[in-house]
Amino acid sequence: MEWVVTPEESGTRLIDFIKVRLMNVSAKQIKRTIEQKGCQVNGRTERFASMILGRGDRIAFAEVAASPADIKEELRILHEDSAFLFYDKPSGIASDDPNLLKTLRTRHPKLELVHRLDKETSGVLLFAKSHAYFEKMVQLFKDKLVDKEYLALVDGVPHKKQGKIDNFLGKIATYQGQTLWGEVESGLPAQTKWLVEKEGTQGSLLRCIPITGRTHQLRVHLNGMGHPILGDSQYGRRFRCSFKPRRCLLHAQKLSFNHPDTGSRLEIEAPLPEDFLEGMRHILGVIS
Repeated sequence: MEWVVTPEESGTRLIDFIKVRLMNVSAKQIKRTIEQKGCQVNGRTERFASMILGRGDRIAFAEVAASPADIKEELRILHEDSAFLFYDKPSGIASDDPNLLKTLRTRHPKLELVHRLDKETSGVLLFAKSHAYFEKMVQLFKDKLVDKEYLALVDGVPHKKQGKIDNFLGKIATYQGQTLWGEVESGLPAQTKWLVEKEGTQGSLLRCIPITGRTHQLRVHLNGMGHPILGDSQYGRRFRCSFKPRRCLLHAQKLSFNHPDTGSRLEIEAPLPEDFLEGMRHILGVIS
């Protein structure tokens, strides 16, 4: 959907401008879609619903983003047992979204979120069914006994096929109200192993194995390599790839650890979402 701001509408807030045209859509849904990069003003993605529009501005608006209540949560449960529930988190939903937790707790009232994924990151999210199991998992994470694997579609093609990044990360700035992390001389140690899974002419599919779990670690490390994750508007400022996704194409594909009760190995995978597959088709010419 596309519109042009008339002289009479100059000075109108973006959310109010769209609400007039989409009478059957709530302001909350419009705001969520804008925040999820579903709106462009004059060809540039706009994430602030309160932006003031001017005469002649061109507005492009995507389909309204789905809310957590719209998602059939039971279909997104990857695996569960008496201790844990593994959930396939879609992009655009916060790990601790109140609606998501409320829905899942109708099944398991004592459910606790064990770890977090960035809002735009899709993939495996782990919940514990009791506080005792929550504490056991927190300890496993601290002891680095939980293995995580991510897939990332990145800008360009690395010269090497694999490597390891080992540095220190710290807070360096803020961007749109969020903290930006970067390499510093003295900070939190951060290590990431990575390898190239597939190459295209403008981008690559990387498998990333974070040894530590710092905030935005993979995004900072890959950007520091000169190969930012496609769609990462916070850390990637210049992209050579012509494909412009609506979100940061990072997917938490696999989570594995030894079950604290049985000792048996749990290895849970989340399927690639459609927007990630679309990115692969564009830059790699493949689906899987």
